[in-house]
Amino acid sequence: MSTAAEIALSERECGLARNGEVHLRDFDRGVVETMGGVIVDGKYYLVDVPGVLAPPGMPGVPINFSFPEDTQDVYVFPMIVVTRQDISPAMNRYHPGTQQYRVPAKGARPVEVKRYPNEAALKGWNRMAERPAAIYYDIMYQVMVLGYRRGTPARGNANALLEYFLAAYQPYTGVYVIDSIGDRRLYFATTDAASPMDDAAVVGERIIGWSISMNVEAELDLNPELTYTTVQSMALNLKVI
Repeated sequence: MSTAAEIALSERECGLARNGEVHLRDFDRGVVETMGGVIVDGKYYLVDVPGVLAPPGMPGVPINFSFPEDTQDVYVFPMIVVTRQDISPAMNRYHPGTQQYRVPAKGARPVEVKRYPNEAALKGWNRMAERPAAIYYDIMYQVMVLGYRRGTPARGNANALLEYFLAAYQPYTGVYVIDSIGDRRLYFATTDAASPMDDAAVVGERIIGWSISMNVEAELDLNPELTYTTVQSMALNLKVI
């Protein structure tokens, strides 16, 4: 037997109830949290990565989201840096005229309409609300896994972090996103080649690591809910309940 929560979720999936919204920040969080990032003392960390030594005094490997406040972040190693890059309209997934839901508007009243005196009444609402479909975008992220100096443990940390990321985000993968009312959504994503990084400006302070690009097939709720008045009478037969 379905629970009330399952019934409510099913109604949202079928467009019979209002669903939540998703915005850029939700996808940013989703990329970090899907790879295992958890909040400790207000910051995201990977708290359990096999083979990786966390920075001294930290509960795990820190995750920095470098946009838009990268200049205010503290960089320690090993670490993971996530950067949101291109946001491109995905016209191949665009379906004009589609809707997310159609529900009674807030404050709407139930009504009954009869076409003929002896006919059963048609029941409905005097005002309805509809939400146009979200707009589809492809959001590109760059993820960098970084160690500090060469040799052990820096190289081991960088390679272990790379394998951790590749296990979480395989070539055909997905990002879990929590919308504005708490529903958990899954969006398809793909990852590209892992490219080596080697900053050797100062020999004694080399930064080694890997850079991976990931494309998320996202959507953004940019259109507001629309409210309109329904047909309330036929042959002047209207009964407001």
